[in-house]
Amino acid sequence: MKPLLSALTLALLLSACSTAPGPELGIEPPADWQSPNDQAQRASNQQWWRSFASPELDQLIAQADSGSYDIAAAIARVRQARAARTAAAGSQLPEVTGALSASREKQMRHNGYSSSSSSTSGRETVAYSASFNASYEIDFWGGNAAARDSAAQALRASEFDQATVTLTLFSNVASTYLQALALDEQQRIAALNLANAQQVLEVVRAKRAAGSATALEVAQQEVLVAAQQRRLPLLQQQAKEARITLAALLGKPVQALDLRASDFNTITAPGIAAGLPSDLLSRRPDIAA
Repeated sequence: MKPLLSALTLALLLSACSTAPGPELGIEPPADWQSPNDQAQRASNQQWWRSFASPELDQLIAQADSGSYDIAAAIARVRQARAARTAAAGSQLPEVTGALSASREKQMRHNGYSSSSSSTSGRETVAYSASFNASYEIDFWGGNAAARDSAAQALRASEFDQATVTLTLFSNVASTYLQALALDEQQRIAALNLANAQQVLEVVRAKRAAGSATALEVAQQEVLVAAQQRRLPLLQQQAKEARITLAALLGKPVQALDLRASDFNTITAPGIAAGLPSDLLSRRPDIAA
C-alpha cells in the first residue's frame, strides 16, 4: 500500500510542477485575404511621415523624438521592465557565490618587564582562504516560470506603451503641422478674396453713382466685403493657435518656431494601402497590446 501512496504522491507533485496552460482562443484565421500582404509596404509604414515628402516635417518629427519627456519616460519604463525580466529569468539559473579573504599576523617579542621593550622582530604569518558555494532552486510549483512569463509580458506591454506614446506624439505633430500650413493657405486665399471683393465694391459704387446700379447691389457687395473681413482674423487666430500647439508638442517656445520653409501645395498626399485586416489592427500599438 505504501508504494502505491508514494507513486500517487509523486504523480501529484509532478503535475503541480507544470505551468498554467494558456487560454484557448478558438479562432481559426482564413487561408487567404482579398488584399495581398506587402511586406515592403508594411516596413515603410514605420516612417509614415516621410511619405508626405516634406523635409521640414521630417525635422519636426526628429525634434519631437529627441525632446519629448513623454517618450523619455516611456523608454525608462521599458528599461525598468527589461531589468525586471532579466531578474525574473535569473531565478531559474543556479546561484553561485564565492568569497576570498586574506589575513596577516605578526608576533611581537616581549621581555616581560615593560611594553617599551617589546620587539617587532617576531614571526610573521600570512593566511589566505577561499570559499565557493553553488545552489539551485527546483521550481516544483512553477512559480519562478510564471514570474518569468509575467515579467516578459510586462516588458512587451511596456514596449507597446512606448510605441503608443511615440505614435500619438508623431501623429499630433504631423496633423498640427499640416493644419498650420493649410491655415496659412486659407489666409492667403481669404486675403485675395477680400481684395477682389473690395475692388468689386468700388466698381458697384461707381456704377451706383452713374445710375447703373441700385442701392441693393451696393449693400449686397458691402455684406460680402464685411464677411471676408470677418473671416480673415479668424483664420489668423486659428493659425496662431496651431503654431502654439505645435510648439508645445516640440517642447519649445512658439517664438522659436518658423514654418516658412514649406508651402501647403508642396505637400504630397501619401497613398494608403489596405493590406491585411490583421495588419491594419496591429499597426495600432494600443490594440496590439
